Amino acid sequence: MRRWLAVLAGLLLVLLAWQQTGRLLENACRRRPKLPVGTLPAPAIGDADPSALLPRILRDGNVDDNALADIEKQGNPAVSAVAYFAGARYEYERQRRESAIRYLQRSLEFAPNQAGLHQWHAALLLESGQYAEAVAQGERAVQLEPGSAEAQRILGLAYYDAGRSQDALEAWDRSLQLAPNEQVRQYADKARREARVEENFTQTARGHFVLRFEGGQPGQALSDELLALLELQFDDLARDLGSSPSAPIVVTLYNGRQFSDVTQAPSWAGAVNDGKLRIPLGDVTTITPQLEAVLRHELTHSFIHAAVPHCPAWLNEGLAQFEEPKDSAAVAARLLPQLRSGQAAPLRELEAPFAGLSREQAETAYAESLAAVEYLRRAYGMYGLQRLLSQLADGEDPETALRDLTLGGYADLQRDLAMYLAGRS
Repeated sequence: MRRWLAVLAGLLLVLLAWQQTGRLLENACRRRPKLPVGTLPAPAIGDADPSALLPRILRDGNVDDNALADIEKQGNPAVSAVAYFAGARYEYERQRRESAIRYLQRSLEFAPNQAGLHQWHAALLLESGQYAEAVAQGERAVQLEPGSAEAQRILGLAYYDAGRSQDALEAWDRSLQLAPNEQVRQYADKARREARVEENFTQTARGHFVLRFEGGQPGQALSDELLALLELQFDDLARDLGSSPSAPIVVTLYNGRQFSDVTQAPSWAGAVNDGKLRIPLGDVTTITPQLEAVLRHELTHSFIHAAVPHCPAWLNEGLAQFEEPKDSAAVAARLLPQLRSGQAAPLRELEAPFAGLSREQAETAYAESLAAVEYLRRAYGMYGLQRLLSQLADGEDPETALRDLTLGGYADLQRDLAMYLAGRS
């Protein structure tokens, strides 16, 4: 009997390791194509220099609309365009997307035929999840400057996020012809794999989702069931998180081999969210609790990316696990000694993605993230978490946003977290 119990325990450990490894791969593969906003050069508009104009439009660390209006009154469209661009770039660097887009739109009113401004506009719209609008700006940039590899690259990103993979592939191929680029080549290779696998897929659009799958699989009944479940999860997450993505969310179902071919992840990986939800359905013919949890976890990431593209990883992963739902009671006994001894990573170090961590470090990071979100939820309610996300969306530093909510920083949160888990272990 003891021998069989030992064998069973060993199998459970293997399964847990596989599940955790799947999460690690999911995190590594979640990265969507990098938006080039921060690396785009400033458009050349007349002789004006955005860096030289920036001090003139700032007051107390914020863009001063009155100063911009004074520059407008000088009657020089090129200088006005550059001044508003300087404001847009300044706001973007502080992760204030809405005001960055507003200033960039104003800049385009003074220089409507400046391809570089349309590139910036397309990239900012992409980051805000406004894919159709980004396509229009990307197409305009290419129309004005067809020989620009960067414009073709951005247009490809816009097409891809808008669900037009073949158009994206053509744009990236044109970009590569103009200027070889390893990152663009990787984009194109992925789009080719996706097109090859999904050539004969069926597509059903309903509500907030586009569901894609092969031929008659998974069948009309399961398709309807999945879409109904996704809509329920969408409504739940919109209430919990206080916002929702504006663009349709693409959910693609694969068998194990297809999933591996497209994502380059093992077929047993839980799922991948690279801007589209990619789910290895296998032989599932009905919705299981595990599939429901995977869908809700990945959908949470889509909501968070739409609201806060630069969300700290601990909050992103913690919310996704909390929404599955998972409970920190299962990890309290293991995590508590690590928090007390200082072996658990400081939350400040968990702002970056977990993909570079070892398996043991990642297990602790995921557990710590879940516990932190669960504690904040119990102490401050979902409204508190919504407020935290809102401040991050406005460009607030993560620890500053945390202090505004809890009146304490990361060190205080980890101390409170240890006290909270002591009551759960």
